[in-house]
Amino acid sequence: MKKVTLICMSAAFQLITAQQFIYPPTKKAPVTDEIWGQKVQDDYRWMEDVKNPEMVSWLKSQADFTNSQLSKIPGQDQLIKELKQYEKMNPGMNIPAGKSGNRYFYNRKNAGEQVRKLYYRDGENGAEKLLFDPQKFMAGKTMDYNTQISDDGSRIIFNLSESGSELGDVRIMEVSTGKFLADVIPHSEGYFFDTSKSEIIYRQYKSYDVHDPMNNLNLALKLHKIGTPISSDILLASAEKYPELGIKPMDYLGISSYKNSPYVFLGIFTVDPNATYYYALKSDFKNKKTDWKKLVDQSDEIHQMFVDGHDVYFQTPKGNSNFRLIKTSLKNPDIANAKIILDGNSDWKIDRVFQTKDFLVIDQDHNGIQTKIVTYNLRNGKNENLNTNIEGNVMSMPFNERQDDNEIVLINTGWTKPFNVFPYDLPTKKKWENFLTVKFNFPNLENLAYEEIEYPSHDGTMVPLSIVYDKTKLKKDGSNTALMMGYGSYGMIAYTPVFQRNYLPLLNRGVVLAFAHVRGGGEKGNDWYLAGKKTTKPNTWKDFNAAAEYLITNKFTSPEKLGITGASAGGILIGRAITERPDLYKVAIPKVGCLNTLRMEFSANGPVNIPEFGTIKDETEFKALYEMDAFQHIKKGTKYPAQLITTGFNDPRVDSFIPAKFAAKMQDQNASKNPVYLYVDYKAGHFGGSTMDEQFAQLSKEFAFLLNETGNPEFQVK
Repeated sequence: MKKVTLICMSAAFQLITAQQFIYPPTKKAPVTDEIWGQKVQDDYRWMEDVKNPEMVSWLKSQADFTNSQLSKIPGQDQLIKELKQYEKMNPGMNIPAGKSGNRYFYNRKNAGEQVRKLYYRDGENGAEKLLFDPQKFMAGKTMDYNTQISDDGSRIIFNLSESGSELGDVRIMEVSTGKFLADVIPHSEGYFFDTSKSEIIYRQYKSYDVHDPMNNLNLALKLHKIGTPISSDILLASAEKYPELGIKPMDYLGISSYKNSPYVFLGIFTVDPNATYYYALKSDFKNKKTDWKKLVDQSDEIHQMFVDGHDVYFQTPKGNSNFRLIKTSLKNPDIANAKIILDGNSDWKIDRVFQTKDFLVIDQDHNGIQTKIVTYNLRNGKNENLNTNIEGNVMSMPFNERQDDNEIVLINTGWTKPFNVFPYDLPTKKKWENFLTVKFNFPNLENLAYEEIEYPSHDGTMVPLSIVYDKTKLKKDGSNTALMMGYGSYGMIAYTPVFQRNYLPLLNRGVVLAFAHVRGGGEKGNDWYLAGKKTTKPNTWKDFNAAAEYLITNKFTSPEKLGITGASAGGILIGRAITERPDLYKVAIPKVGCLNTLRMEFSANGPVNIPEFGTIKDETEFKALYEMDAFQHIKKGTKYPAQLITTGFNDPRVDSFIPAKFAAKMQDQNASKNPVYLYVDYKAGHFGGSTMDEQFAQLSKEFAFLLNETGNPEFQVK
């Protein structure tokens, strides 16, 4: 009897295990394209219409299935509890939002609160006043917001959106009353022009529809005067108004000015960091048609521009992969013979630059890991290293973007050092503590350690790798669960060391965290970026796979214990890492990932990303896109890692059909017993949930999935 019972239990267990991965049925409707002589098959093209009721139903079935399966993993409530405990140890970090005169604006989420809120105070020691609570603006809604403060601090522009869509309205708040004015500019984003508090420059999207492929194209710039009808707004710049400027449908336009300069500037931008700028006199700007004169074009490789009177300063990689700052005069611009103000070198790359009243403030870094600050005095032309007397990495940011004074903010953080903020006055070299500065008391920090190493990639190139762990739990025997992260796109984005309390539940369980600084990112200068772009993009995931081999060879982890994750363009990296070397990984979590690059340009945000990834209309770029397309590289019968593929239904950057198609094909062709789940977040956009509870719920699922699949006993289904 006892034997029969055991057999029945075993059969029942096998039945549950087998049924666990019987995915919701997915229709195939093969489409074959012939592109540049190559046939490309796509069984899931029908999914690209995300409004199709059939696709809506399929997404819902996948979401329900994934949620039902993830809910079986124990330990998620404990993870959420820990995340909330660590969050409560944060006494309310203040993030500067702007400064006008002696009026300070800042965002803060107090311990235990769901969202950040906007506050201000008159003077550092003035009474704190709440200006905006994003959960009280609209009943039952949580708003996402970005702000810009008027020159005199009396008004604030809010770019308000909901559900992570990033597409919302421009509203204006009167600071003295805390109330919004009647003006509403729908599905737009805007900012105050020059020193005005009544004139707003804005770009307006076609609609709120994040899935509309035409929504991001041909965006004009307009001028709105507060208190007047939108119908009377002035068209400032567009391809139609200025055909001679060669403005393309995917270009973004921006108009900027500087307080002590008589010029106004029209910038033409794409995701390519090399911008085009035109300039004119402010006195001519509001003429029916401005006489724009070209200042620089993309061939000049200008990434940033700053203006002081008649002098213009540029950040450029031209002639120096680690960037340089150059200077010329707007009275007679001569970019070819511009004066070099500061040169980056192999030890210190010029990274972020911003302007105060009398200084340029330059953050430099080494491998994207070590940082230092240099200042350039606009009055006497001298460079000087800024001695902060702060232990660890220090970066800088402006408090006042209007160039009214020389007060900046120093940011002190690192892999194991909690984020903190200090005000700093550049002329007096004075650092002090005020309401921005906080005291932390996270447990176990003394046991956290990190290593910065470089490892050889497939072609011998040395690639930086940051490894973070609890030194009391690390065993160099391959038994540690590890989570490696990577990105590798757009050049200006790097994994700078930043403390993230949300990783503490993993670190305190002995999980090793690794950050691979792969080619395509901005860690080692412009050449590093170009070595992982378009035709050279394979270096990005080959660098990543080489990092995995390093971690395995050096016994930080093993293939059965190694998980990887990356978001957005990092999805190219994760998708191709597992389709090229599935043997290296146990878990992959591509989040809102670009997993079907051949079809990216047909999505709502695809055309604007052509300069970064390419277009199928060009033969060379088509081949590059095909090579980086993870969807096209899934091979039937291959044993792939366990996968938790995520998408936000309101995502305006990576349309839901892209992760969905990858998940559908992977579910169909994966030969391993590892699960492939598609997680659909109907409340979120590209950056996850808006509230603390939504973010923690998402993280707990990801962490529990990783720990479950890598064998942590606390997270095994009983």
